Amino acid sequence: MKQTKWKQLPLTLLSFALSIGMAACSGAPSEKDAASQPAAASGASGASAAAGAAEPKADLQIDKNNKNPMTVTLAGGSVGGFWSGMGQVISKSFSTSYPGSAATYEPGSGAGNIKLIDEGQVELGIVQAIEVTAAKNGIAPFNKKYENLMALATIYDNAVLQVTVRKDFADKYGLTGLADISAKKAPARIAINQKGNMNSLGANTLLEVNGITEATLKQWGGSLTWTGSAQRFEAMQNNRMDISIDFVFAPDSKVEETAVNTELVQWSLDQKSKDALKKVWELNDIVVPKGTYKWQKEDVNTVTLSAVILVSKKASVQDQYKMAKALVDNIAILRELHPAMKEISAQKLADTGSVPLAPGAKALFEDVGALKK
Repeated sequence: MKQTKWKQLPLTLLSFALSIGMAACSGAPSEKDAASQPAAASGASGASAAAGAAEPKADLQIDKNNKNPMTVTLAGGSVGGFWSGMGQVISKSFSTSYPGSAATYEPGSGAGNIKLIDEGQVELGIVQAIEVTAAKNGIAPFNKKYENLMALATIYDNAVLQVTVRKDFADKYGLTGLADISAKKAPARIAINQKGNMNSLGANTLLEVNGITEATLKQWGGSLTWTGSAQRFEAMQNNRMDISIDFVFAPDSKVEETAVNTELVQWSLDQKSKDALKKVWELNDIVVPKGTYKWQKEDVNTVTLSAVILVSKKASVQDQYKMAKALVDNIAILRELHPAMKEISAQKLADTGSVPLAPGAKALFEDVGALKK
C-alpha cells in the first residue's frame, strides 16, 4: 500500500484506554460517558435512507463463503482517542470472522481521511457527517467537491449537539434559549470547538441562525471563543464562560464533572434552529430524555451527528461484503465499546444517510435483512 505522511501503527499495539475519551479524535464526542438513558432519535432517516445507495449489480461475483484473510488500512483519529479504540474493535471483528486478517491503524483526521479515501491510499476511513457534507459541497477545508464517496457502515449516530449553560447566567438575564440572547442582547460568553475542528462549523451555524456572531456578542459585552472541551469546561467552572456548545454523547463526562460544583441547564433547539442545521449540515432531530443528567428536568430537543466508515475503490467488492459482514457478525463487541453505542444494530450500521453504501456492503445488508432488496 502507498505510504502516507502519517506514521502507521499496528492496531494490536494501540491502547484501548477509552477513558482518555473521544475528544482526542477528529471532532468525535468527548470523554467517557457514564452508562445512562441513551438519547432517543426522533427524526433519523432510518435504514431506508440508504435506498439511494449504489445499486449492486447482479454480476458482482461475491463469494459469500469466502473465508480468506484481509489486509486493511484504516485511517482514524489521534492515537489514544476514541477512534483508535474503535479501530481496534473493527480490527478484532475482521480477524474474528476471517482469521489471519491484519488491519493497520493510521492516525489522521476526518477531513484528511476523506482525501486518503478519494485517492485510494487506504481502504477505510472514519469521518463525521459534517465532514462528509463539507466534502460533497467543496466547503473549506476542501478545495473541490468529493462526489464519489461511498460507505461501509455508520458506526454511531448519536453524538448530540448540547448547549450547556451556567444556570446563574441564564437566570440573571431570564434566558431559556439561544434566541433570547440576541433578543435581550445578553453579554454571553460562548465557547465552541476549536477552529479546524469541523464540529465548530455546526455550532457556528446554530449561533448565526439565532442572530449571534462574534461581532454582535462583542457589542453586547460578551465573547465567542473557539477552544477544546477541557478549556471550555474549566472556564465554566471558574465563571469565565457561560455557555459551551458541542457535539458529544449524552451523558458527557465533562458536563457531569462541571455540574458537581456548578449548576447547569441544557437548552433545547427551536424548530428554526433544527431546520437550519438539517438544511446546511444534514443533521437529524434527536431527543435527550430528561434524567440523562441527574439535574436535567426536561427532555432536550436537539440534533445528532453520526460517524461513517468510508470505503475506497482500493477495496474489492468481495472485501466490502466481508468487512460489512464482520461488523454485523461481531456487533456485540461494537456495543461494548462505549455505553452510547449499546443500541447499535445492523439497521443502524446500514443507514449511512446521504452517503451511498458501497456495492458489496449494500449486498451484505440486504442479505441480513437490514435493507430491503
